[in-house]
Amino acid sequence: MEDRLFPKTLDELILEKVRFFFLPDRTAAFIKNIFDGKVSERSLICCHSGCDVCNETIYNCYMAVKKEWENL
Repeated sequence: MEDRLFPKTLDELILEKVRFFFLPDRTAAFIKNIFDGKVSERSLICCHSGCDVCNETIYNCYMAVKKEWENL
């Protein structure tokens, strides 16, 4: 755990996890919209069609952010 004067912001945490999951940085805005309730997390269902950015990976990233955000 890194020593910080202030805890990470949600935006910092999202970008960190997006990069951890090797998602494009533009995905961070989409995940932020899920947190803001603008997009339903139920829409993140993998259709197994080989999308460039898979909804399952986005969902896993979102859940990692959500878990860490609740523990801050």
